[in-house]
Amino acid sequence: MDISISRRQSPDALVLVVSGRLDAEHAGELARAVEEELRHGHHAIALDLTDCGFLSSAGIRVLFEIHRSAKGVGGTCLIRAASEPIRRVLDLTRLAPLLMEPVAGTAASRVTTAPSSAAVDFEHDGLRFIGLEQPAAAPLPGRLIGSPAAALSGHNSTVERLPLSRHTFAIGLAALADAEPLAARAGEMLAACGTAFHRLPHPFSAIDYLTPTGHLVPEVDVAAGLTWEGIPSGRTGFEPAADAEAVPVDDLITAVFAHVAGDTIAIVAVGEVHGLVGAELIRPLAEASAIDRPGSPRREIAARWLSFSREPVHARRTAVVVGVATRGPATGPLADFVRPLGTGTTRGHFHATVFPLRPLKRGSGDLATTVADITASEPLALLHLLPDPQPVLGSGRSQFIRGRMWFAPLAVTGAGR
Repeated sequence: MDISISRRQSPDALVLVVSGRLDAEHAGELARAVEEELRHGHHAIALDLTDCGFLSSAGIRVLFEIHRSAKGVGGTCLIRAASEPIRRVLDLTRLAPLLMEPVAGTAASRVTTAPSSAAVDFEHDGLRFIGLEQPAAAPLPGRLIGSPAAALSGHNSTVERLPLSRHTFAIGLAALADAEPLAARAGEMLAACGTAFHRLPHPFSAIDYLTPTGHLVPEVDVAAGLTWEGIPSGRTGFEPAADAEAVPVDDLITAVFAHVAGDTIAIVAVGEVHGLVGAELIRPLAEASAIDRPGSPRREIAARWLSFSREPVHARRTAVVVGVATRGPATGPLADFVRPLGTGTTRGHFHATVFPLRPLKRGSGDLATTVADITASEPLALLHLLPDPQPVLGSGRSQFIRGRMWFAPLAVTGAGR
């Protein structure tokens, strides 16, 4: 007998109604269904096994694993109702107290129904902030290095060697510090909590990186970019609200501006990816000329330099995002550094380093710990996020299933040492 799984919403949980046998052949379908619901932000899951007639040891293992997976992201996945054969197996194996919801009125139920520490703090247009904390009013000090327009022309002579402390964040066209000419190596760069990630300007390049170890302080050579010092003190968890599938990055940033004084903010985010839209430099800047350069207004020329995602990519992975955002028209030093993030007035410049999927617990957390946990895996990709919201032909917008974000007002000075 095949397994079938349907879903219904109760006031306190998403209920998965399972019919069939939970054995070695079919229990994996339940594991995949629960995994998908967790990815979409349903952290309170109840199982109705009333129509299940058989539970093997393989099925028990799956029930235990999905319980552990839900607990790992700050949620629950417990059996709410079960057939007599299922209940008998759980009683005999003494797993009923662990895998089944406690009976109403018992001491266990009074503990588990206590108010959650991950309660919703704020909702805004299809997204939910969890554990939101306001940042300090004093802005972090930021600085532009070089000029993106000059660097993309191929005639940029600016090279600044930037040491990366554990409180340094940076994005731009750069490379890990080396004696070789920067114009031959400069590509997308992201630095967070002292670790630098770099993509060489070639198709299908692997992502290189340097992590602070012992007395080693990573350094990057920057042709054009932005850096700031300090851990953003504002923080929050985020996920879709109601039945929304994912959180667009531009909507997330627009909502954050309601909690920050000033028109410029520094942002670090770690999120489970629904899809990213962006570009990668695939030729070295040393090959640029006056008519053949990545900054050309002619699409056919720019396409020889930049690889654009033709649809959202890197779903079911985790990304670390670093960048700056402004609201309203961009003026001052950032005027040439930020671009529209969507159809609204928010503008920004963001880079994302992509890693294998690491599920995140709900709510906010410590930035250094979260980044260290994610970046312990090998990086898979690094791209400059660029939305393409054109109807029909556009690639769309970058979106996350859920994640954590840290933010603070940013005061940026112009290029210079």
